[in-house]
Amino acid sequence: KTKFELLLENQIRDGTDQWAPFASQEEWGLAVWLMKNVGQTSTDEFLKLPAVSEHSTTHDRMNLSFRDNWSFLKRVDALPTGPDWECEIVTVPGDQCREDGEIVGEEMELWYHNPVECIKELLGNPAFKDSISYVPERVYTSSDSNDRIYDEM
Repeated sequence: KTKFELLLENQIRDGTDQWAPFASQEEWGLAVWLMKNVGQTSTDEFLKLPAVSEHSTTHDRMNLSFRDNWSFLKRVDALPTGPDWECEIVTVPGDQCREDGEIVGEEMELWYHNPVECIKELLGNPAFKDSISYVPERVYTSSDSNDRIYDEM
């Protein structure tokens, strides 16, 4: 089973809402918008506005499940993630030489995702279900099929 199938099974078994860790589809939409368009300080300022704040005296305020940027980011961090980051220390040739002429090596961190896990993630993601092709196809520039396109993908 894919990671997404297991996630769905767990949500159904636990009775978790599909928009969790957010309270609703509308709150999920707001979260996506905040992450794409607003910085952390501005998110905090937005969440303190009277129309949003839990301390508001108006009845028309948003009933959000997060009250500040910290609690918002805790919810974002609770979302499922892709393959884990891995780190290796690698030694690369530096730009300096010792007195004996030998190049001084430099240790650096190399951060990466396992490419096989990335491919599993992509192939198992239902969002791409109708976009992935597993067989070669012929593509032409015109409807009369005279001018074929040759490409690596």
